[in-house]
Amino acid sequence: MRRAGAAGEPVPAEVAAAWAKVFMEQLYGMQKPVRYECRRRGSNDPWEEAEPGDVTHPRRRGLVIRALYLHPPVAKQQHRWPPGSNGQGHCLDCDEAQWLAAPECRPHAPIRDHRSAMPFRITWVIEPLEKLHYLAKHLNPFDRDKWRKEATYLIDRIRDHEKGSQP
Repeated sequence: MRRAGAAGEPVPAEVAAAWAKVFMEQLYGMQKPVRYECRRRGSNDPWEEAEPGDVTHPRRRGLVIRALYLHPPVAKQQHRWPPGSNGQGHCLDCDEAQWLAAPECRPHAPIRDHRSAMPFRITWVIEPLEKLHYLAKHLNPFDRDKWRKEATYLIDRIRDHEKGSQP
């Protein structure tokens, strides 16, 4: 490549394509891009994450697409397709579309329930809310109704929240 470029000789397109293919295979292997980014053609706007339609039809939408990779490639895992998908299904592990999937499967990390990471138990707030409910009897009728409704609502939401975060 250097000799052809230094000599100023024209290089046929198929030779340049073969060089690019070898270069990409040597650099990245058979790994799938981590994500695609796009921006308007001729624009200096920041890169945004591309939608699947942006990746499949960039010229029609006037976009420039770039693929971001990780290197070195990780160990390969095979995709598991639903029976009878005929090229139209999604992987059961990584949810990748069959027509767009890379040779190896990369399942997503399990989603962590952040409610369990609170520095205190939310149920500790129930007792003060019940006291507020009780002490509202010393307020005027309008405020009493307002504070009792709000305290009851919060107590119910906290109990629902605790039910949802139980394993």
